[in-house]
Amino acid sequence: MTTLAGPGDLTREAVEAVAWGGERLAVAPAALERVAAGQAELAALLAGGARVYGVNTGMGWLASVDLDPAAQAGHQRNLLLGRAVAGPPWLPAAEARALLVARLGNLLSGHAGVGPELCRFLADRVNDGFVPAVPRRGFGGAGEVVPLAHAFQTLVGAGLVLEPDGGTVDAAMALAERGVLPHRLQAKEGIALLAGSPLAAALALARLRAGERLAGQLLVSAAAAADALGAPLDAYDEAVGRLAGDPLLVEVLEGLRRAARRPAGGDPAPGPGRRAAPGLQAPVSFRVVPQVLAHLRRTLGRLDEDVRRALAAVTDSPALVDGRVVAGGGFHAVGLAAGMDGLAVALVQAAELAGQRLHRLLDGRFSGLPDQLSPDPGPVTGLVLVQKRAVGALAEARRLAAPAASVGLADTSLGQEDAASFAPAAAEQLRRVEELALEVMACELLAVRQAWWLRHRPPAPGLGPLAACLEGLVAPVDQDRPLGPDLDRLIGALERDELPTP
Repeated sequence: MTTLAGPGDLTREAVEAVAWGGERLAVAPAALERVAAGQAELAALLAGGARVYGVNTGMGWLASVDLDPAAQAGHQRNLLLGRAVAGPPWLPAAEARALLVARLGNLLSGHAGVGPELCRFLADRVNDGFVPAVPRRGFGGAGEVVPLAHAFQTLVGAGLVLEPDGGTVDAAMALAERGVLPHRLQAKEGIALLAGSPLAAALALARLRAGERLAGQLLVSAAAAADALGAPLDAYDEAVGRLAGDPLLVEVLEGLRRAARRPAGGDPAPGPGRRAAPGLQAPVSFRVVPQVLAHLRRTLGRLDEDVRRALAAVTDSPALVDGRVVAGGGFHAVGLAAGMDGLAVALVQAAELAGQRLHRLLDGRFSGLPDQLSPDPGPVTGLVLVQKRAVGALAEARRLAAPAASVGLADTSLGQEDAASFAPAAAEQLRRVEELALEVMACELLAVRQAWWLRHRPPAPGLGPLAACLEGLVAPVDQDRPLGPDLDRLIGALERDELPTP
């Protein structure tokens, strides 16, 4: 059970435990008391004649329009319905659940002016598997109004909810199946559900998790490629880390040595009928792996800091603070958007090295193995087409990494909203870059498996479990065959994080 008493409890670990781990969610009584106090504070302001944006006024360019009591009665519900203008594809269920948890944690600050009934209702829906269908793209205004409208209109019985099989069902039907009535929105609850940047926090956390997994896999793939090439390992010496004075570089170097180091006297031999690979130094794409992967880890660390800060922050606008209503820009999650853009670039840089290493493995001048890793060059094509698939994936990845999704403003709402962070767009670009990095890595690992087979010798001890796993996934290429299914199996194993690491 994960218990939330306020935004400070909304840690990365708490969101992961509920959204990805399936833990139940509880709200502390003290948090509900704080929320009730915020609701009472809002009621007092309204009773005193205060104009509160989105409560007794219109929204955006129409903020100057005052709403009479009759218009206010249905205004909060209309805010959710009128802004749900996007559609599929939908977010994966875990990411949508992370959005719900992030929004709830923010509401518990008491600064949103909502009632405790909404917080209890939202927590109950998290616990009973109610997952809104939230669009992954199709919006470009300030903040997250469009996707949040899709997410939270479901609480009032509108829109769609995801089913376990990936299909959708009407939200009203999903609520009825759970034996609950749609929530009746109180003053400011509609705009509060549309406020802030909970989606950016949820998306950045999801992409961070995937990026951390990829960073570990890229290290192992690089070590395996170095072993398969028979590359000198001087570039991975611990002295390199000392000279740089970089603790992250030291960690990467240790990981590479743990994987690729051979026992004393166990340097790679060419194998029967093979010539030794020439050269005192490995190609640069092998030697700069530590620096590129250290940069990737540093980029992940910065995004982790930003995600943790965003989850704990109060990003509502307007927010209730010290008896007054304050309009701010907390909904503008430019830090998370830029962090995801930066992670996309760092991943492309690491994937580009994998593509270069793959080509070196196919070149007998570097590997000492037959060109194209063909057991019979000429009659058997070998893996040259696998390298071309990697080239195509990298070409797409480069286009996605530049220009950054978070750069480029546009006017909306007749000029009232003239800046957007485009965090969801940055997340989508990064999601695709991650997929392409997996594809390139699968191509490299297929070449590694073939090179080990051609060498007729076991890999470094630290890579033995990986080699055994690769042998179980793909057969050696002893004659031409379609290699797409082999790559699909490798990609699937990487996605499920099934390949062993030293």
